[in-house]
Amino acid sequence: MKANKCVICNVRKGKRFCVKENEFICSRCCGLIRDPQLCPNDCPYLSSLTEKEEVGELPLYKVLMTTPKGSRSIVIAREKENGNLQFISVLVDEWKMGLKDCFGSHDISKKEFNKLVARLPSSYADADLNECKEIIKRGILIAETLDLRIPRELREFKHILGDLDKVEVTGSLYKCFECGKGDLSEDVVEQIKEVTLQDIAAGVCGSEGETMLYSVCDKCREEEEEE
Repeated sequence: MKANKCVICNVRKGKRFCVKENEFICSRCCGLIRDPQLCPNDCPYLSSLTEKEEVGELPLYKVLMTTPKGSRSIVIAREKENGNLQFISVLVDEWKMGLKDCFGSHDISKKEFNKLVARLPSSYADADLNECKEIIKRGILIAETLDLRIPRELREFKHILGDLDKVEVTGSLYKCFECGKGDLSEDVVEQIKEVTLQDIAAGVCGSEGETMLYSVCDKCREEEEEE
């Protein structure tokens, strides 16, 4: 029987059945994603790893987020027992498309991680984990509401964030452009969704031809009128 391509890299032949992925993957990708915290104890390919650790959140090493409004890049890293890190990087378009991109690593040295962050195009600042998780959760909800593809990498690295199920997302799907917290009316939210889908269909998202939206909540609008 001819082996299909690995579902992760889609390049090499998938000869190993991965219980975690529920698909066949290649040996190289198996080595990259293999983690004693995620893989089942009876996985035959765990023999080269240490014994499975108790499931739980690893200590935080860094929680970083870009400061400009609109498109937020968030990086969360946790320290493993061997001194290396596992991290997830998420890009969230708060104003239109929601969660857009995701990547990460199950095992990277602190030196390499810090080099990677330094090479990223945006400037990062220390951030609050709960705020970051709320932004990511809202980004997922926006993408799902618009029926957009959720990056498959999120499934692989999502555990690094912690339990998102306990994160409450309240109020309107999109928030005020000015304060970032105020709710918008249902009509405004529907308008944003409509314009976003039109821009996606036209292939102009992220380009100069993209429709820019600046919707503010009632409180911020009143403050602007008083000035």
